[in-house]
Amino acid sequence: MVALTAARLLSVAAVFLAGVVAARLLDPSALGVAGVGLTVGWAVAIAANGGLNIAAIYFLGRRPGSRGAVVAYVLALTLGAVLAAVLLTGAAAPVVGAVVLERQAPLLFVAAALLAVATLGYEVAGALLLGLERRRSYVFADALRSAATLGTTVLLLVLFVRTAEGYLLATALGAAVAAVVALWGVRRAVGSLRPRFDAAFSREAMRLGLAGQLGNVLTFLNLRLDLLLVPALLRLDLAGIYFVATRVADVVGQASTAAASMLFPHVAGQPDRRATAVTERTSRLTLLATAAAALVLAGGASLLLGWVFGPAYRQGTSALLILLVGMVPLALARVLAADLKGRGRPGLVSVGSGVGAALTVITDLLLIPVWGIEGAAVASVVAYGGTAVVLLACYRRVTGGRLLMLVPRPGDLGDLVRLLQLVRARVPHRRVGGAGATR
Repeated sequence: MVALTAARLLSVAAVFLAGVVAARLLDPSALGVAGVGLTVGWAVAIAANGGLNIAAIYFLGRRPGSRGAVVAYVLALTLGAVLAAVLLTGAAAPVVGAVVLERQAPLLFVAAALLAVATLGYEVAGALLLGLERRRSYVFADALRSAATLGTTVLLLVLFVRTAEGYLLATALGAAVAAVVALWGVRRAVGSLRPRFDAAFSREAMRLGLAGQLGNVLTFLNLRLDLLLVPALLRLDLAGIYFVATRVADVVGQASTAAASMLFPHVAGQPDRRATAVTERTSRLTLLATAAAALVLAGGASLLLGWVFGPAYRQGTSALLILLVGMVPLALARVLAADLKGRGRPGLVSVGSGVGAALTVITDLLLIPVWGIEGAAVASVVAYGGTAVVLLACYRRVTGGRLLMLVPRPGDLGDLVRLLQLVRARVPHRRVGGAGATR
């Protein structure tokens, strides 16, 4: 987790700079359009995934003697998922164009389809690496994704297409590069990338995966539905400002994303199915790191938005401060979701995510017309909190663990400092060592 967190810090820097480039070269309205396209592409990728990443990690952890076969079966299902992603994007394009953008934008949705396919490929390949315990390869692919996104964003927006479609295409290319590298790591681990269909495995994988993937879809709606509702209910320029606020707030969420990525396969592979010690310690350190990062970022929020992204984006300061509050319950929800998926209970994650998605829709529709982008931010905090409460109840029922053990204690501060020192030691190492250092 230390290595992944270090890589995520470098990834955060790359993604942040890509966002700065886009904000400086595109006006807020164009950035709002890009936010719509990104949301559609990511939503389609999650929907078409069908839980393949969940099934890959779970079955690779439970069937260590037949990992090559599991990889072949998952890759066969991935081909069908790619076709589904293209069809879903084509179906969504006219609806989103008419309702959200109030115009048709075919090139935007072509770029969104490419983003969906590339994201799907990266998510499945990354899950296979984690299930195969090739964590170094996963860390490298994860860092490469952000670095490639930054490079392609600069290249395309500065030299070729200074449009929302160009920004989407750059993001898609970054994910595609990482997907290819991740698949190469999978091939090195199992020796072949030849897909093979197995009906029995497919039924079992889809039964497990779809239950958890429903939760992933609902979680995404919980996190990103506001990027569609803000332009639909307000204006595209406000959508662009809100998009920047959400991307900056996402920086704080990287600790919980890294923790959840590593916790899921650990819980899936642990012999004692009711053990909770690792989850408890992960929760405490993640909440501490998230709260500390949120406080630091809040202190310079106005200067950051105005000086770095541009004066027009300073209008998003209040929304950003509210979103930073929501990062703490979101971090807890991510840790608990990873634990429950690892215990083979993804359906419970779907329940919690469903509550969050319902709260998102209701509160967004009530608050955005009244409070604007600040209302969207408040709605996010309410939805994240609701999801965390439901998942706490599910975690307690499944494990019998003490909920207070998930809450940071004074002694955890020393552990967090030591963890940050390890992360700091890793970051320069990665800069010097490059790709070879991860192998």
